[in-house]
Amino acid sequence: MKRIVMMISCLVGLGTIAVAQTQNQTEIEENLYENLTTWRQIESHLPVAFRTSPSTMPEESFMDWNGWKIHLDSYKNADAPAKVILLHGVGGNGRLLSFIAVPLFSAGYEVIAPDLPGYGNSILKKRKVVYDDWVNLVSFLIDREKAKDQRPVFVFGLSAGGMLAYHAATNNPQVAGVIATNMLDLRDKRVRDASIGSKLKSRVLVPMLKFTSLFAGGAMLPMKKVANMKAIVNDEEVLKLMLNDEKSSGTKVPLRFLTSLIKAKPGIEPEDFQIPVLLVHPGEDLWTPTWTSEVFFNRLTGEKDLKILENAGHFPIEQPGISQLADYSIKFIEANL
Repeated sequence: MKRIVMMISCLVGLGTIAVAQTQNQTEIEENLYENLTTWRQIESHLPVAFRTSPSTMPEESFMDWNGWKIHLDSYKNADAPAKVILLHGVGGNGRLLSFIAVPLFSAGYEVIAPDLPGYGNSILKKRKVVYDDWVNLVSFLIDREKAKDQRPVFVFGLSAGGMLAYHAATNNPQVAGVIATNMLDLRDKRVRDASIGSKLKSRVLVPMLKFTSLFAGGAMLPMKKVANMKAIVNDEEVLKLMLNDEKSSGTKVPLRFLTSLIKAKPGIEPEDFQIPVLLVHPGEDLWTPTWTSEVFFNRLTGEKDLKILENAGHFPIEQPGISQLADYSIKFIEANL
């Protein structure tokens, strides 16, 4: 009888494992871009040369980190002289950065584009996200890539990803260079006002958020209700797609994430930062004009350069800005190898 009971227990156990594996596989498949359509619709608005193709389509994978499964788009090239880690902001995801990944990959570089926790196809469970998770994840990715080989690693950040690239680089001197479309120091009230879209809303909302997060930090808020997300892109059709996309601009984030983002402090202030920086700022950015980045950029004392992307919005997909973004980035990388 005991033997029969043991056999039944084993079978039940095996069945449980099989069900769990099936559920896990289903969850993975549901979170692959190859099975989603919104990013393809957005991509159709890009100039043809900046769209993915069979030869430039990234390899999708999931990396276990901090109890989460982080989705990675990897444009692999074992012979590349350098690697570039692409970082989206609070209205995007890794796949939406394919417009810069494709020209970098085509130029011979290896590219990794993670979906930062709370965005894209990364699978989160249990603990709520705070901004330090983003910084720590990027630092981990830098360390991971450097541990594989000694090729230089550059970090590229779009929108809020620009300051994230800087924050991660202050924790990791192995970074060869920082490229950013924006460098928004939200500790500065003027920059915060512009990011939120209204001085009155900013001065009232931010103290309220900070207070509320003390007892309701896990409350989920739509990013498009908190930030001036209507100005994320100048193309009206793309804007509609992004605002309705729960994987990017249409997502919700924990209140605690927002407050931690607002008060984030870099490991090194700009006056003491010596890693080369390229600021490639959109010339027609209706969300965060160039001056909002210059507040921080002008404090940098190390090697730096500022380039303006002509006719390009915050999400810089217009010509000639999108081509200039690729050209300036490639020249910067070449100069710092």
